[in-house]
Amino acid sequence: MDSVAWLVFVILTILMWSATSLLYKAGVRDGKEKHTCLKYSVCIGIVFFFIALAYLAMREEPFTIWESAVRFWPMTLFGIAYPIFNTISFNGYIYNEVTVESPVERISAGISTILLIIALLVRGRADSIFELLNPLKALGILVILISIILLSTVRNRAVRKSSQNKGPRWMAWGLGTLIFPVIFAVADGLETIVTGICLDATYGYAMPEGDSIIIIGMEYALFAFGFWLYILYKERKPYNPFTRHSAPRIFGALADNVGIVFYAYAMALNSISTDPIIAVYPIFVMLGGRLLMKERVSVAQYIFLLGLVAGSVMVVVGTLL
Repeated sequence: MDSVAWLVFVILTILMWSATSLLYKAGVRDGKEKHTCLKYSVCIGIVFFFIALAYLAMREEPFTIWESAVRFWPMTLFGIAYPIFNTISFNGYIYNEVTVESPVERISAGISTILLIIALLVRGRADSIFELLNPLKALGILVILISIILLSTVRNRAVRKSSQNKGPRWMAWGLGTLIFPVIFAVADGLETIVTGICLDATYGYAMPEGDSIIIIGMEYALFAFGFWLYILYKERKPYNPFTRHSAPRIFGALADNVGIVFYAYAMALNSISTDPIIAVYPIFVMLGGRLLMKERVSVAQYIFLLGLVAGSVMVVVGTLL
């Protein structure tokens, strides 16, 4: 029975996170819209705020700044950096096809491993890099690096040949393909490290899981309110996130957080098998981008994108072995 429940949670997680990427891309209705990334974060901040309120209501003991935000300061610092990284990374959905954006974001599996190795070495938890980097993990990171270099080269060449490229000069250099999803991947990798340090009961701070959601949710909500005020000042009119135009952004944020819940249940039932399977969800995003959004990506780019997914799976499996 547990195996059936685990499979259901895994499938639901894949569906939710695939829907997240497709909805975020659908939210880019007009590439000329002003302050698009800030508007995305306003929508996400609203969702985070209500989720944080729900966890506050479920918390058995009163939430205090000292017990959580100060005592678990790495999570608080990450909660400040996360909205900034996340907001910047939304440019990827403006400049990239979702077919490209999602697989490149998945290199967070490799980046988080590299950051984890550095963190463990700095904190003296490991004596050498060879103690942490097994052959499969090393091969996965190598596949990711090769795939991303080749993908960047191919897309850069395509952009240079395109007569329709009238964007910023840095886009002509191919930076738009990688810089924004890589920023997201770095933020996702940092989240893995900070979450491990704060939540780990053996080596970390044994932070209650709900408190991390409360802290990050409230901090993101504060940033979102600041973004909303900035948009009001610049555009001379209030931004209303509850419109049909912004609906994909709100629903994308909801799908992302619902996916996190399903992921947590799946990990609780079978942590060994969950990540390697969920790591392939960008393949479904690529299919959705092709079939639903009619995106066209060259065969060579598809090969390198699948290489990114394969490398991510290797890193995840190598981490769990």
